[in-house]
Amino acid sequence: MNDFVSQNRKPWSKSWPSDGLEYLNQCPVCESKQREVIHKDLTDNVFFCAPGKWTLWKCADCESGYLDPRPNTETINLAYQRYFTHNEASNYSSLSFLGKLRRRLANGDRNYRYGTHDYPAGIIGIIGILASALMTNVRADIDAAMRHLPKVNTKNRLLDLGCGNGAFLLRARSASWDVVGVDFDPRAVKAACSQGLDVRLGGVETLDPSIDQFDIITLSHVIEHVHHPVEILQACYKLLKPGGHLWLETPNIASEGHRLFGENWRGLEPPRHLVLFTLKSMCNTLSAAGFLQVEVQAYRPLCEGIFRASQAISDGVDPYSVIRSNVPPSLVNKTERIAKRDPGCREFITVKAWKKRG
Repeated sequence: MNDFVSQNRKPWSKSWPSDGLEYLNQCPVCESKQREVIHKDLTDNVFFCAPGKWTLWKCADCESGYLDPRPNTETINLAYQRYFTHNEASNYSSLSFLGKLRRRLANGDRNYRYGTHDYPAGIIGIIGILASALMTNVRADIDAAMRHLPKVNTKNRLLDLGCGNGAFLLRARSASWDVVGVDFDPRAVKAACSQGLDVRLGGVETLDPSIDQFDIITLSHVIEHVHHPVEILQACYKLLKPGGHLWLETPNIASEGHRLFGENWRGLEPPRHLVLFTLKSMCNTLSAAGFLQVEVQAYRPLCEGIFRASQAISDGVDPYSVIRSNVPPSLVNKTERIAKRDPGCREFITVKAWKKRG
């Protein structure tokens, strides 16, 4: 087990404050009371900071997963004491030769297909355009990092909920989007604002639909962290302009990784992940929130990274450590073939959903 845990003992040996729990007794997605236990006694085996043990339930109707009981909004911050998702991208000058080459190749492809102005690109960037066309998995990774944005000529408005330090907003702004971000982390908001970004502290409630309207709203690995996911999606619908769309990505409780690794699957992350969707339950929830068309985004390979982290968790190793557990390539290749064929089995749910035009 990693040094942090050995030095601090097991944080989950302490109980979560009893007055800091809320009991649902029903699915927070569809409100069904019919359910069954998926996992009991789950612990924070990813960031090793949250006290308590947790039960994950599966809704018998919509098949979403959810914690019950779970931390309430007043105490959930206890689960984020070592949480880090807002690391800054490496400065170009600090990269290795290979790192610089990869950056320039990717920049060239993004500049061409998304209209960004990421430098340095140069001749290497032109080669990147050609390489991306031939290497479909690389192109799929670039597209996902850009959240499948359309190329724009005018300053369409984009909102990123849970924007962190604004790394994605900077890239979207480089592609001529007029960007706004929202995040609960004061440090992340300060870092984003220092880069000249319009980022506000808080949640979606900080925005007024009568004033703030957006062409695109993005939520990258956010919806699983919120207490009221349905209300968030409804609020997003109101903030979108007619014909605008929501881009969303979240772990998939019905993934092959969860089937294989069970309670050690990286996507569980209790107690920070409060609700986990299946592709079907996500599509149904988006439809219930008013969205008309829901489109699953293109396949990209995810299994190796998720499986290595999951195996590390199973081995009692920090999944963010430099040395992580390996998994058999045959297992990765087999599950990637399944994921490519069946979007319902992929590690992440990645979708776009549109608001009706006027």
